[in-house]
Amino acid sequence: MSQSLQPITPARNIANFAVELVVALGHDTVFSLTGGMAMHLNRAVAAHRGLKAVYCQHEQAVVAAAEGYAKAANFRKAGFAVVTAGPGVSNTVTSLISAHTDSTPLIVLAGQIKTADIDRWGTRAHGAQEVHSRELITPCVKRFERIGPADFREVLIDTLADAFRGRPGAVFIEFPLDVQGMPIEYEKADLEHAVAAVREKIDAADELGSRDKIATALRTLLAATRPLLYLGNGLRAACVDELIVEFARMHDIPCQYTWLSEDIMPASDPLFFGCPGGLAEISANRILFACDVMLILGGRLDLGTTGFQRHVFGAQAQRIVIDVDQPELDKFGELPRLDLVRADLHALPLAIEMVKDATSRASSDWLPWCQNERTEYLAEETRRMASDKMNVYNITRLFNGWADNKTWIPASSGYAEETFSRFFQPGINSRFFNGASLGSMGLGLAHSIGASFSSKTRICCLEADGGLMLNIQELATLTHYGPKGFVIFLLNNNGYESIRASQTKFFGGIAGVDAGSGLYIPPYEKICAAFDIDYTCIFTLAELSALLPTLAADAKPLMVDMRIDQFEYRGPGVKTIMSADGKPSSTPLSELNW
Repeated sequence: MSQSLQPITPARNIANFAVELVVALGHDTVFSLTGGMAMHLNRAVAAHRGLKAVYCQHEQAVVAAAEGYAKAANFRKAGFAVVTAGPGVSNTVTSLISAHTDSTPLIVLAGQIKTADIDRWGTRAHGAQEVHSRELITPCVKRFERIGPADFREVLIDTLADAFRGRPGAVFIEFPLDVQGMPIEYEKADLEHAVAAVREKIDAADELGSRDKIATALRTLLAATRPLLYLGNGLRAACVDELIVEFARMHDIPCQYTWLSEDIMPASDPLFFGCPGGLAEISANRILFACDVMLILGGRLDLGTTGFQRHVFGAQAQRIVIDVDQPELDKFGELPRLDLVRADLHALPLAIEMVKDATSRASSDWLPWCQNERTEYLAEETRRMASDKMNVYNITRLFNGWADNKTWIPASSGYAEETFSRFFQPGINSRFFNGASLGSMGLGLAHSIGASFSSKTRICCLEADGGLMLNIQELATLTHYGPKGFVIFLLNNNGYESIRASQTKFFGGIAGVDAGSGLYIPPYEKICAAFDIDYTCIFTLAELSALLPTLAADAKPLMVDMRIDQFEYRGPGVKTIMSADGKPSSTPLSELNW
């Protein structure tokens, strides 16, 4: 006989104050997995009428979903997650690193064993389910704090502000069980005061002189003969991405991007010139190596983007790198023709206002030359690569014609992320993101589920058959919440194709990449049936082309199992060369060719 239970009611305690403060800051959704050491946090979440609680099946997915939520919200809101202590904390690590290294604002409230049980002697384990959370989590986040009873309000206010202050990132706030449940008195006015304090800290006066530094860089760009704007995701993180696009259009300045930022502008825009780098359109690299002034805003020039050759990435030009994070500037050392400017891109609106009367001195043939390079390359790419093969290139070409007004989330390092990202052309009002910096397998489904709670457009999750297995339990979360129009496009090539290709190339054999070499992946038709997910299987491009127009925006979640070729050429890219002593190196970036 089942017991009739009453709805959970709120309590006036520290846990409830923390949750109410996060909600008062404008956050309406929380991702969670309940646990005993977070019981008061769990109660506060469940009892808050203004908060949508989404319960995932694993803590890795909880935090990944929160990351997807924040990214789909264009970094205007932080992802919000609540987890329990011990393994609940340790399970979050991969997702925390993904969010933090992509500068995603994230707020994690975590349980902890009671204060008296926390290890003080350096034992391997003292309290029940205790992990050394401070040591474990601190390198993975922007800030870690453990809340005590004395100054909890001040610590909460300052830590929550850090999620957005300067370069955004993940903040992790831990509450020992006895502190969570500590009764306190507070009124609505106390929350309002705390919210004002958080926002005041976020909007604190700029101490870097950012406005003047950025204005100087903009003037240098406008004085160039062949100017180039390199727009990174830091612009979106600072909520100034739309403003820089207006600036570029006002002065007809060519723009290039990282894979994580390329949807700032639709590919159809006459100023869009793709993502240069080690795996790129040849035209993008030709433009990169032809400019004379390159202004890099919010782009880290990481090793993957630059083909492990950031020293030559547009090195013929005067390169101006603007970043708020000093270590990101320090990594460049003392490269020639490289100006490193520490400034906060939140000051970009003021800087643009300072140069409003300046005009571009670019050569009249610069933009047309860039446009001709891109047009000719894309035509050549079509001639060389178009076929009737069921591969990622051809699938992406079909998606490009269906890309408008959708949120696209490719996942995992390999075909689902790298190849799709390489060929995707962002449409009008389309969003495109992944876990770019870490490239972890298994986060795509959770990213997509989280995104469905903040995106105003339908979600298209691009996952690989191997990657989806790492968090396959989240199909239960997808079924339960049932976001309308949600589609999982599964790139199914019977295992880990990128690993299969590299092992074959360098070692002449394979291990742990498919059923024949030790890795079993069950049939997805049976998996979908078990989770009550609609399923269809696609074998040809013609079938996919016919399917896309029929996918209704209000339909229940669907998996489209696309049986793709195992081997695929990904177009121009630097080549990895393995020396006799096993050390890898890359071919020159400037020589990118077919």
